[in-house]
Amino acid sequence: MLSKKVPFKQLLLLAGVVFLFSSEIMGQQIQWAKVFPLEKGDKISCVTKDEDFIYAGGYTYRNAFSNGIYYKAILMKLDLNGDTIFTMDLGVSGEVMSMAIDPYGIIRANVKQYYFGLNGYNTFLFQIHPSGFIFKTDTIIGVTPAACLIGKDSSLILAGDKGRTGFPGQRSMYFWRIDKNGVMDSWIELNPGHPNCVANRVEQLPNGHYLVSGYVGSRIASFELNEDGSNPVFKQWYQTPDLSNLSSGHVGQLGDKSWMIGAQGNPAMLGVYDSLSNKIWLRKENAQVLPPQAMTDQSMVFGFYSGIPPYQALYRIRKDSSFIWNIAFKDSLEARNLLGYVDITSFAFFDDESAVLAGTYRWDGAGTTNTKEDPIFIRISNVGTPVTSLSKPKPGTLSNETLAPWPNPSGGTLYLKQHFDK
Repeated sequence: MLSKKVPFKQLLLLAGVVFLFSSEIMGQQIQWAKVFPLEKGDKISCVTKDEDFIYAGGYTYRNAFSNGIYYKAILMKLDLNGDTIFTMDLGVSGEVMSMAIDPYGIIRANVKQYYFGLNGYNTFLFQIHPSGFIFKTDTIIGVTPAACLIGKDSSLILAGDKGRTGFPGQRSMYFWRIDKNGVMDSWIELNPGHPNCVANRVEQLPNGHYLVSGYVGSRIASFELNEDGSNPVFKQWYQTPDLSNLSSGHVGQLGDKSWMIGAQGNPAMLGVYDSLSNKIWLRKENAQVLPPQAMTDQSMVFGFYSGIPPYQALYRIRKDSSFIWNIAFKDSLEARNLLGYVDITSFAFFDDESAVLAGTYRWDGAGTTNTKEDPIFIRISNVGTPVTSLSKPKPGTLSNETLAPWPNPSGGTLYLKQHFDK
């Protein structure tokens, strides 16, 4: 074997090249991926987190009611390594569709009931202690709690769709605010005169206004409202060329007067528009789309999944449409002996720029049955920092009013929770 000495400077250069190449590949590596095989099919619809734990909500077929109701709402609690602390049945039929953590550390889980009574279906707004203790439940009629957030004033904001006033069978977007004391404002109906209006997203803008976005038939559209829900302003962002209806719509501010849009249709789409709704670029895929998330550097994180390679992928893309990175899940999951397919439904971000993705894992060979669908959670490093994390209220310092009693009033056991950092 022949050997040849390499100058030290060249070794340093070579090492630097290898390091850069490796860091580019490993920069968005999967830290862990865990599937929770259960007896029957389950679905995770939403995920959120606090400083110490991950919470996911959805539904299960397990132990479903016997009177023809097949779904029961569930809440899962995981540690930061992806191991389950508990899986709890919320005691109602339906699906946890949206969740948030309020500044007191309370889980706000919103359930749409899959049972139609005389007055339509119920929506349950749960307040749950991290231990799993349910200490308050509000019930409203006929509301889909598709999206929620905790506003800068610590109020819970809900958006989705509700029966259109005066038009049976038609749907309107809505905005609903519940203040930090639990006082529920009147719901705000958002409808530009169309029979099919659905909200899929709500975010709070830097100016304090709320942006409720979704689809209006064949259009991606939004309403911007003042902090109290007043003065809604409608804006149309995109309309399908063949006027075919969409099944989801998302709008978010990228900064510098540019906006991201995303929608599920035939095909799915992602794009960037200016503040006047002029298209900068638009990408279309014959796939399902994971709702996009605007990042602090004006890039976007989003995902597509389909029945053809690469099946499921997560992307980060600049507002000029160039790619920063992408991850194909299937190869990484197969390396962990997870040979099925993943439908990612939502994600939550950590302060170290990692994110946990939640969704449904479908085992190979499961066909169309519901016996092989299980929750899956994947934590990925170096994903980025989302814009929406900047507007979330943070636990503050101790003040004179730091003990939260529940239930209040109570005729039995009274619990006290001490807030914030003590």
